[in-house]
Amino acid sequence: MWIVYQKKDHRVVGVSALCEPDLEKEMAVGEIVKGLVSGGAADKYDAVQVKDADQALAFLAAPLHHVVVAETAKGKAQASIEAPKVFRLLIQSDAPDVHPVDGIPEIKADGTSFTTITVQKADERGEAHKSRSDNDDLHLRTTAGTLLSADGKEAITSIKLKQGQASFRLASEKARRVATVSVISAEPNLQDGAIRIEFI
Repeated sequence: MWIVYQKKDHRVVGVSALCEPDLEKEMAVGEIVKGLVSGGAADKYDAVQVKDADQALAFLAAPLHHVVVAETAKGKAQASIEAPKVFRLLIQSDAPDVHPVDGIPEIKADGTSFTTITVQKADERGEAHKSRSDNDDLHLRTTAGTLLSADGKEAITSIKLKQGQASFRLASEKARRVATVSVISAEPNLQDGAIRIEFI
């Protein structure tokens, strides 16, 4: 079996069939590239052979985005299965929680009051990620009120993390209700988050 990957970034694009005898490398790469939507030239791809049958079955059973090709210290390409890191969004509001039991922050239901909501990207242990690469695009939805930029100057439907963090406002409406603000990521390894704010 062959694991086919892009030469430039080592991204795995497919695996060949498990057969005996195994396909020739060029044939395996050609067949996989031909099946890609925007594959391009076959010379932009390479492949790693997996000869052990049990190992090959493990690669076939794994989701393709868990299959990783990296170079060893000797410069040889090697495939492995790695579960990607999962991140989550920690969402907080600066509004006070005055109710003794519900744990929901409140702002006045007057149509002008607002709360600043902060989003922080964190790992599975809850530790903040603040690197320059933590710049995910996030989409915003609310069941009530108006979503505004952090300075309150414009209505928004999305934000971009800067070093793992971003802020925006939720302005109240005049009806008394509980708004659920959802922060949604298109990245499969970044879990969505939500917070509830009550207009009182």
